[in-house]
Amino acid sequence: MMKNDSTNECTTRHLPTMIVFDLDDCLWTPEMHELSGPPTVPIEGPLDPDYDKNNPMKIVLGTIGMGVPRHRRRGYNDEDNVTEVVTLYDGARRVLRELATNPTYGDVVIAVASSSLEPSYSWLCLKG
Repeated sequence: MMKNDSTNECTTRHLPTMIVFDLDDCLWTPEMHELSGPPTVPIEGPLDPDYDKNNPMKIVLGTIGMGVPRHRRRGYNDEDNVTEVVTLYDGARRVLRELATNPTYGDVVIAVASSSLEPSYSWLCLKG
């Protein structure tokens, strides 16, 4: 098969139209039913798990997890007040970052599926 240099025809022709990820214990950990409450606190950190610690100017920060607050009253919803944290696995972060930033995958639909016992918690993590 020959690649056409003006387009990415060779690559995109063989991509799936949709990629579906399972959530609990595939994209993130822990599983939602293991949490003591809803994860409502965004946890910030480097979006790229392979970031260069020696070059802080190139570190792109964003939400990398969601925490369950220790106290559920107003004013206590911050990273210092979390008991549990739902975090994406490093491999999942790499794959999701590649799918989101590489134009080759621009026409591929990304979806999630879950049989979580706490679907409202899953939605909080996805929205966070």
